[in-house]
Amino acid sequence: MSPHLAPNFHSSHWQHRAPGHSNWHALDTEFGGGESFLNTLEAWRQDPDSPHQLFYTAFSTGVPQNLEPRLRSACVGLMPGVHRFAFEQGQVQLTLCIGDAPQITKEIDIASHSMCVDHIDTWGFKNLARLCQVGTHLQWQKASSSAVAGLQSAGFQIDSSKQVACYQPNWQVKSALRQSPELFNNAIVIGAGLAGSAVAYSLATRGWKVQVLDQGATLGAGASGLPAGILATHVSPDNNVLSRITRDGVRATIQRAQALLEHGLDWKLSGLVEHRYAGKRELPKGNRWPEAGHEWSTQANTQQKLAAGLAEETAALWHNLAGWLQPQSLVKAQLMHPNIELRTQQKVTKLNSLNKQWECLDAQGNLIAQAPVLVLANAYDAQTLIDSIKLSSQAAPHPHLPATALRGQVTIGPMRAIPAQMQKSLPYFPVNGHGSLICHLQSQEPYWMVGSSFQRNDFDLQKRHEDQVSNMQQWAELMPAWQEEILNQIDLGQTTAWAGLRMALPDRLPAVGAFSHPELKGLTVCTGLGARGISWSVLSGELLAAHANHEPLPMAASLAKLMAASRFG
Repeated sequence: MSPHLAPNFHSSHWQHRAPGHSNWHALDTEFGGGESFLNTLEAWRQDPDSPHQLFYTAFSTGVPQNLEPRLRSACVGLMPGVHRFAFEQGQVQLTLCIGDAPQITKEIDIASHSMCVDHIDTWGFKNLARLCQVGTHLQWQKASSSAVAGLQSAGFQIDSSKQVACYQPNWQVKSALRQSPELFNNAIVIGAGLAGSAVAYSLATRGWKVQVLDQGATLGAGASGLPAGILATHVSPDNNVLSRITRDGVRATIQRAQALLEHGLDWKLSGLVEHRYAGKRELPKGNRWPEAGHEWSTQANTQQKLAAGLAEETAALWHNLAGWLQPQSLVKAQLMHPNIELRTQQKVTKLNSLNKQWECLDAQGNLIAQAPVLVLANAYDAQTLIDSIKLSSQAAPHPHLPATALRGQVTIGPMRAIPAQMQKSLPYFPVNGHGSLICHLQSQEPYWMVGSSFQRNDFDLQKRHEDQVSNMQQWAELMPAWQEEILNQIDLGQTTAWAGLRMALPDRLPAVGAFSHPELKGLTVCTGLGARGISWSVLSGELLAAHANHEPLPMAASLAKLMAASRFG
């Protein structure tokens, strides 16, 4: 049974929102098969005065059964945790939280504007008050008399005859979920790679005017110039933090790619075989990997192994929600948003904070751009700009990002350089493990790419013959069925190379958002994506934009906290 009455409960209240209030957070404690969400989505579509962005948070104690047909294709791989789905070109965001009530509400860190509750006693009046801000309207289906009395004592004004209430405590509310920041609508992003373009796009879709500055003459001057890369999930026996965040990131990237890119040309959700060297990348066992987990990753079958050049007995995984993507295609598509101005050949050497504006200066001290919000998405170079900021003598030290530069070189060759029989047999999905192979890619002619090398704190981007040889050896080990052909029948003289630097942090997670430093308000970062830029950039951009716009987060609050830039100062 849907908790909504006609007209839609949420829309009946967003129609009376304050002027300039451009988003609305609706919350529903019973997702069911998605009926209530679709009801609210339709109300949003039909209302000419609906908020620019609708955030709909819903809870389900278990994996939803009997999903509405319109949701089935999007809502795959639903395991316990928080899942984000975008609709209407990102203007409507569904956050689905799966877990035991009321503990799962701890993963929500922002209060709602309107709330529908199936049973007050189940969720608890104190917990519901925590999810409200002053003025939040609440509707319920069931409640004991003691629960209704509890609502009243918690600060709700009650209309029991209609089973509705409004949070209007007669005392000053001392704390709330994620205090609303000072809101702005223009920003500068330094760096036009995967991270910078994702941040810029997420802000632009929310109405911000964004200037993107990049020191390169063309796009793809940095690590995001990689011709193609894998979009892949990560597994671990304990389903650890890295695995959960990567699944969130892959889902976000898939949705962005579906909206902006051409499938089969710019990217492909092809699935992927992972060769489990020495038993690595083991799937979780038992309840840690329920049926929905296998929609993400499962044991590769014989046909998949043979297609990947592996023996039947080789340990391997099949990642269903995986594939390949051309980073430059995604970067270009994101930067085409009309609210984004891209400025290339802009070398920022110093930052200055003046009158709540961040100034970007060149080597001669000339002003390049200024805005109240500045995002550093320029990987390893971010620290140099952070250190250029003049702080008062009494201030805490500059934040420090303990970055490691990771040099990687890939080998690229035309499909015609591969023996004919091998060409016919190579799979149309990537193979990953110790290095990776993507083949049947399209440019002026079909090509393949294998690699990459991995060198720490090596800044030399000159192409190296020894890395080409090493990449071919990796390929032979990755797909041993074709070892002889790879090592002896492919002419390296027909190949080219590409090298780039990635930036990683010690805990292997990115740094996203603002620092805690009191003199750096308005300065944020999106960096440290390492070798997972394709899988993490869209999620990181959405996370930063959610903080900047006081929105529900696109992931569990406990995981977002681990990615916070504030852990570095």
